[in-house]
Amino acid sequence: MKRAPTIAAALAVLSSVGVSAAGTAEQPLEINACDLLTQAEISAAVGLPVGAGRRQDEGMSRDGQYSSSCIWMIEPGKQPDRSAPARGRRFVIINAMQWPAGRDMARKFLQAFHDSAEQGILPNKPSPRKFGDEALWWGDGLAVRRGDVSFGISVFMPQRDVPRTSAMEEKLAPHVLRRLDKKNAI
Repeated sequence: MKRAPTIAAALAVLSSVGVSAAGTAEQPLEINACDLLTQAEISAAVGLPVGAGRRQDEGMSRDGQYSSSCIWMIEPGKQPDRSAPARGRRFVIINAMQWPAGRDMARKFLQAFHDSAEQGILPNKPSPRKFGDEALWWGDGLAVRRGDVSFGISVFMPQRDVPRTSAMEEKLAPHVLRRLDKKNAI
């Protein structure tokens, strides 16, 4: 399976629900994706050491949501096999979006995956998973929503001729949900 087109398709899904870096006059709803997982949790899920998370936010969008991403490199000190798919880079990435309350945008975010599959943008039909308020596996990642927050997790470990499953992402989702629940309880 080629990953670049699928990651590009995920970005198309994000843009279809208004993820951009434009400013807004609404109260910021900042979320920090790097606070949602720890290196130890990721290492336990993937079975390999990971480096520190590197945060990269898109910030506030026109529709008032805040988008944050965090990436952890798997085996950061190991020299990648540049002949492997994606030049041997292996990583875990989480994209988290805090949506304005009461607008049902987190649900629309997940619906965008179904719509993109119907339009042929995503090669796989999303399949439901039992996490949060709603979750789905879209072929290269797990998308989840809880209240007005949605997030996507993907473990990128390219191996030739190995079919992708959601097992690693499903090990990570409960950690994210616990932190979101704890944050919302405050």
